[in-house]
Amino acid sequence: MAADLSSGDLARATGNTVRTIRFYEEEGLLAPTIVSDGGHRRYTDRDLERLRLISDLRELGLSLGEIRCILELRSGCHNAAEFAIRFQQVLAGHLEQAQRRLERLQRVKKELLDALAAIQERLSSTGVSQCACAAADAEGAPRIVKVLARQAGCPCGHGAPASAGGAAKPSGPGHPRA
Repeated sequence: MAADLSSGDLARATGNTVRTIRFYEEEGLLAPTIVSDGGHRRYTDRDLERLRLISDLRELGLSLGEIRCILELRSGCHNAAEFAIRFQQVLAGHLEQAQRRLERLQRVKKELLDALAAIQERLSSTGVSQCACAAADAEGAPRIVKVLARQAGCPCGHGAPASAGGAAKPSGPGHPRA
């Protein structure tokens, strides 16, 4: 297999930076197939696939140590059965973790879509001149709208947090302290 890919080629193909590729080399996750006398690193298509796997596992939230364990699955295995058992043991937990992460991402995606729809509906029904805090107080406002639209100390009073001693005093950028 020809080692005709440079660090830059790998970076462009995976969306990583050359510095990230060097970091993975320093961590022992990736190694160039050839290093010339001048220090130029050359990689094969197989190295590129390994880097893509590393990138995908990082995207899943795996630590470098966890990725190292996955990449070393075959180490010490003497036959296919040993490899299969180790593969199943190591990857089963990561599969469950990936499923939980996917469910969270889908929930957040739905919330973001709901928030966009709620904001668009609010703009079309009340206009843009109303304070943004009011969007947070709308019935059924998504969590992200409630968190982001309120501004403590807003003079409209919508964003004022409730306090035991009465109304909150306005403060913040553009709001004088009372």
